[in-house]
Amino acid sequence: MHGIPMLSIKDLPVKNKFEELFKKYVDGSLSREEYEKFLGLLESDDSLATLDKELDKLWGQDQGDKRKNALPASAAKQSSRQLTFWGIAASLLLVVGFASWFVFLQNSATGFEEYHTDFGEVKELMLPDGSKVKLNANSTISWDKAWEAKGKRQIVLTGEAFFDIQSLPGKIPFVVETGEVSLEVIGTSFNVDNRSEKVEIYLDEGRLDVHLKDPEIEVIKMVPGDKVKVDPETNKVAKETNTSLINSASWKNGILNFKDMKLAEVLVKLTNIYGKTFVCENEALLDIDLYLGVPFADWDTVKQVLSLSLDIEFIENEDVVEIKHL
Repeated sequence: MHGIPMLSIKDLPVKNKFEELFKKYVDGSLSREEYEKFLGLLESDDSLATLDKELDKLWGQDQGDKRKNALPASAAKQSSRQLTFWGIAASLLLVVGFASWFVFLQNSATGFEEYHTDFGEVKELMLPDGSKVKLNANSTISWDKAWEAKGKRQIVLTGEAFFDIQSLPGKIPFVVETGEVSLEVIGTSFNVDNRSEKVEIYLDEGRLDVHLKDPEIEVIKMVPGDKVKVDPETNKVAKETNTSLINSASWKNGILNFKDMKLAEVLVKLTNIYGKTFVCENEALLDIDLYLGVPFADWDTVKQVLSLSLDIEFIENEDVVEIKHL
C-alpha cells in the first residue's frame, strides 16, 4: 500500500503557501530561505488580502480570549495576548514596508533612462559606463540601467547621435537599436541617423557590426571610413568606403554640411533639426544643387546664410516657413 506523499511548501498553491509561511512567521520558525519567499509573496495583492484575513483571525482570537477571561485573574495573560497581536501586526507592517522598499530599489535599478533634445538643441552626455554621446537636435536615446547585471550595454536611438564608446574589461558589448537595425560595438566612434526614410551609419574609429532584423541578411562589417545606408522597408543596403567625418557627420563639429545635396533634401534635414515646416511652390528652387557648409548655431543663422547664398527669402509664420526667390 502506497502512502500519501508529503507536500513541501514549494508544492502548495500560492495562497496556501502564504498561509503556511504566515503561521511559521507568527511562531518564529521561518528559515532564512522561507523568510525570503515570504517577502516575495508579500508583493502580490492576493497575499496582502490573505494577510488581512489572517490578522482579522488573530484579532478575533484575541477578543474572544479577553471575553472568556474577563472574570478570572488572568489579566496578565490577556495583556500578553494583546501585546502579541499588536507585536505581530506592527512587525508585519515593517516587513511589508521593507518588501515594498526592496521592490522599489529593484525597480529603480532596472528599466531605461531616457535622454532627449529639443528642436535646435545639441547635448553632450556621459553614460554610466564612461561612453560619450553627442545627441543631435530632436533626438532621444534610452539607456538600459541594468547593463552591468546583463553584461550588455544597450541603447535605443530615435534621431541622430555620435557615439564614442568606452572599452571595458571583459569586452562588454555595446548595442545600439535603431528601427530595424541593430549595431554591435566594441570600442568604437560612430554616427547613427535614423530620422529620414533610411538609417545612415558612419564609422569613424574601431569596429562595427550591423545586424538587420531579417536573419537571412548577412551581418555588415564596417571599418573606419565606411558609410552604410539601410532602407528598413526593403532591407536594401548601400555602402560607401573612404568617406570622412566632415562629409558624414559634420554636425558633431558644429557644421551643417550641405554638399552635393538638393535644396529639397536640405529642407528635410532642417525640418528634423529645427522643427520647421517648409512651403515652396517654385519646384525649380527645390531642385537647386547646394555645395556649402553652414554653421550649426541656431535657425536664424542658418536662415541668413541660406538666404544670402541662394538669393531666396524665408517668410515665417510661427513654425511654417514659405520660401520665395528674390
